[in-house]
Amino acid sequence: MPKLAKYISDVEHLLNQRYGVSLAEIGIGEEEWLDRFGGEPAADAVEAFASKYDLTPLTSARFMPFSG
Repeated sequence: MPKLAKYISDVEHLLNQRYGVSLAEIGIGEEEWLDRFGGEPAADAVEAFASKYDLTPLTSARFMPFSG
């Protein structure tokens, strides 16, 4: 897999795993992502994007059954 394709694949995986979204769902194409974040490691770029747009990690949004 070429380097850029692997990078985008890693970004997609991290976005989905940590925040339950894809690039398409957040409205950013691969080229735009690369222009904005391509110089950063995938994990750092995803966290920078999530912080900027106040995304909630899936682990914070898990269903907690009522026990009362």
